[in-house]
Amino acid sequence: MTRLKLVTRGIAGLVTLALILVVGVPLAGAQDGGARTVVDALGRNVTLDVPPQRVVGLSSSVTEMLYAIGVTPVGATEGMTFPPEAAELPTIGTGYQPDLEALAALEPDLIVANAQLQAQILDQLEAIAPVVYELILVPQDIPETARLLGEITWHDTSAGYLAGAYEQFLALAGTLGTAQDGPSILIIVGTLDQPNYGKSETYLGAMAAMLGATNVADGEEDAGPFPGYAQLSIERILEADPDVILTITRGAPGAPPIPDTMAGDPVWSALAAYENGRVFELDNRLFLESPGPRFVDAVIQLYDILYGEGM
Repeated sequence: MTRLKLVTRGIAGLVTLALILVVGVPLAGAQDGGARTVVDALGRNVTLDVPPQRVVGLSSSVTEMLYAIGVTPVGATEGMTFPPEAAELPTIGTGYQPDLEALAALEPDLIVANAQLQAQILDQLEAIAPVVYELILVPQDIPETARLLGEITWHDTSAGYLAGAYEQFLALAGTLGTAQDGPSILIIVGTLDQPNYGKSETYLGAMAAMLGATNVADGEEDAGPFPGYAQLSIERILEADPDVILTITRGAPGAPPIPDTMAGDPVWSALAAYENGRVFELDNRLFLESPGPRFVDAVIQLYDILYGEGM
């Protein structure tokens, strides 16, 4: 194992240790006596006069980050499984369709919303409680998001420790990536019938680019419900013949994983990635829906997929 890999593992361990210890870190003292104002992801100034006691996040990503910095929320979106205690919280619908009545019933004194999913319901949310918007598009957004949530919840000391550890891990992962002759990749989110091809501007795409991969969809125009995704012709994909295909199956309940669908398709199954056993179905939460503290696990898993060896 190279010295760089040893150091990278050490930083991953540092992040893990920070996640364990932050709950016991004392709150910052510099501004504890007065109000706090932050600028959120929508550019809004949000002021709280006292530390919030009943915080709710409107996405799994936010909920995971709140726990990471030492804040226990009073409610969560449906389907939370990490951390395990989040599964016991009262639910407030999904990130795409929050249940505003259920949210109001929790009597929050701070709502942390997602700028991509819930910007259009700002007025309705503000009628319930003060609202701060966050936005994580790529892993490089995570340290600043930790600091934002730490500041507005008076947990900025613990959040600062985490953010610093995240930044060290990102820097070393990037250094490791630049030292590699990485594979070409194709990212598919959805199904083969309705695919969206992720570029390096997406969460997963940015991780792969950081680790030295070349994305065959880069340079294509955005096309889809979210930025960073393109539409590619099958001819374009056959021409590129990527070394690795990364899939996240999303569709109707019970839809078979994309790699299984490829098995019955003579075109997809003829690609080098399929023939070489280099098509990987990834965890939806870890690599798509919950960008946040667990990006360290995601990067380490992805490195192993791309290079066949652990970081």
